[in-house]
This record gives sequence, C-alpha cells and structure tokens, in this order.
Amino acid sequence: MKELQYICEKHANLRSEMQLSPPKYNCKQCKNKLVHGYTNPNHVSNPFGYLYLVPNLCKECAVNKHKCMWCD
Repeated sequence: MKELQYICEKHANLRSEMQLSPPKYNCKQCKNKLVHGYTNPNHVSNPFGYLYLVPNLCKECAVNKHKCMWCD
C-alpha cells in the first residue's frame, strides 16, 4: 500500500485504519468519487449509521502528488 508512505507524522495514528465503505466520497484534488470511508476508532452509537473517517484525497492522488491523503 503505497499511500501509507505518504501519510504525514501528524496523521501517523491513522495508518492502522482500514477501508470499510465502498468509494462514495469525492476527492478534493481530482473531484472524482473515489474516496473510501475508513474505520473510526472514536465511533459512538448513531441511529443513522456508521460514522466513517473520510480522507481528503483518493489513493491515486495521494500517490501521484506525493501528499498525505488526510491533510487538507
């Protein structure tokens, strides 16, 4: 997983999170609907469904642009 090497030290704690949802969020760089939702360690009970952690960039943009997918 190449995108893990571009996660910055500020977001190092998110390296262990796993993809949980299909891609249904938009990437802020390419604007395509390619971003997966990730597991949320701070998830609390929610009657509306699971609260995913959503990175700002898709995996492809993170690798191609050499940027952290979680940074804004």
